[in-house]
Amino acid sequence: MPDKAQGWKRAYIGLGANLGDRIENCIKALGLLSTHPEIEVLRCSQWYETEPVDINTSQWFINAVAEIITALGPEDLLANLLAIEKAMGRDRMGTEDRPIDLDLLFMEGAFIQTSNHQIHVPHPRLSTRRFVLAPWAELAPNLLLAPWSKTVSELLAELPEDSPEIRKLNHKETQGS
Repeated sequence: MPDKAQGWKRAYIGLGANLGDRIENCIKALGLLSTHPEIEVLRCSQWYETEPVDINTSQWFINAVAEIITALGPEDLLANLLAIEKAMGRDRMGTEDRPIDLDLLFMEGAFIQTSNHQIHVPHPRLSTRRFVLAPWAELAPNLLLAPWSKTVSELLAELPEDSPEIRKLNHKETQGS
């Protein structure tokens, strides 16, 4: 394994699921992510149950954010996330409900906006999404996000009160998963 001090970068991955055993699906995705020799999952936020945003479904999501380090570049990391989604039954061309949804939110030193919208780092809509910012603030509240010149916790504090509902799950609610 390469020396993690050389070339390994910190990144944050958004996890979500609204089909099947939602927490178990997210845990399985983290496990698959950690099997890659150039990815190490450091920690994961608590689980949140969240109202769907920007999709046509009545099924609420489970969301969390994971902190990783990786020797992969953003394109290769995104390709790995998409491969995990596909292996777990996610059809990006089909239903809006999803057994797993993995988003590359941020990667140290990466700022990418491709013209074909295939990859944006940091994730372009993260500043408006409580279901991303609340769990992320547990892990890195003072992380400065350059495009907004604000920290994760500052972006979270600026969200309107009427933004979609989220609820942190307590320990008992996550048992059995």
